[in-house]
Amino acid sequence: MKKHILFVLPYLNQGGTEKQALSLIEGLRDRYTISLIAPDGKGAPQFRALPITQREFTRWDFNFFKGISELIKGIKEIHAEQAIDLVHVHGAHELMAAVRLALGKVPIIFTVHGYHGDSAEFSYRMSCWFSNRFANQVISVCEAEYKTLKELGLDTRKLHLIYNGVSEPTLDSYKSNKIAEKFNLDPTSQIILGTAARLNEAKGLTYLLQAFAAITPDKIGNKELRLAIAGTGELETSLKQEAQDLGISDRVIFAGYQDDLPNLMSLFDIFVLPSLQEACSLACAEAMSQAKPVVGTCVGGIAEQVSDRQTGFIVNPRDPDGLAARLIELINDQNLRDRFAKDGYARYRQLFSSEMMLDKTAQLYDS
Repeated sequence: MKKHILFVLPYLNQGGTEKQALSLIEGLRDRYTISLIAPDGKGAPQFRALPITQREFTRWDFNFFKGISELIKGIKEIHAEQAIDLVHVHGAHELMAAVRLALGKVPIIFTVHGYHGDSAEFSYRMSCWFSNRFANQVISVCEAEYKTLKELGLDTRKLHLIYNGVSEPTLDSYKSNKIAEKFNLDPTSQIILGTAARLNEAKGLTYLLQAFAAITPDKIGNKELRLAIAGTGELETSLKQEAQDLGISDRVIFAGYQDDLPNLMSLFDIFVLPSLQEACSLACAEAMSQAKPVVGTCVGGIAEQVSDRQTGFIVNPRDPDGLAARLIELINDQNLRDRFAKDGYARYRQLFSSEMMLDKTAQLYDS
């Protein structure tokens, strides 16, 4: 009988945590019996369509006492149907305590997906505390976070580095053309800069808008530029207003949340990641899988994904002038874009492919 793995997620939104967990479930369900317990959310339909055992519980930040009761009950119900051999908790360290209450000594693997905002350090410290007490093994998705967890006291005997990985996309030229028509993008006559991110402060998008505004015609000749931003979030209104204030709103496309991000990304000439906080960016890996040159900031795991001056450029965060300078260099040099694209794709195959992530995760499960 296949080993039974239970995935526990704190929410089912449309972010990187959910994408990575979904990739693991889809890629490993032939090797293992996989079950899932998670709250409802905007990202739930993709999970609910999977032919696996699933239960729901109320998000703890909505109703803690109801949520913890439903979580423990749901875990026990799944365990009664088939004994759980291993639990993989994603993102929320506090869920491990409930798993221990429900299943006793069943092994727990915990993946730290990165924390943002002013409380990030506190969250990392709490992850170390919970992991040292409840986790059997801990996955860090980039070396930068591995070092942070180690410095904050996580037992290094439990700690493993497994980069987030993505599958190489199957693109559809018809769909790409329809997306181009929808947003008035023309890859034959425009150089398209693009990004994909939640529209929140941690992603540094205000600095991208300022950098884009600084790329004036006298610096790039007669080239026609567009900036496409895929994503939603609490800063959407203010970012649109900033684009208006900067006089670039006619050349900036706010594409919203994209179910079909790969076909939109296929239109990009350059992918930009201006984050202020980041772990291992799935969007960056997706861009590399499509052989896109990347300009990113030297925060978190971005500098591990992008090899500076080999597969793209690494710049300082909150530095629109520096970001604009590197973008201008790429815009004006097709040969440099082509070289970065080729080397970036090779780096993706070496470190950030879905196959690499799945194999390393399976090795950890089996150990």
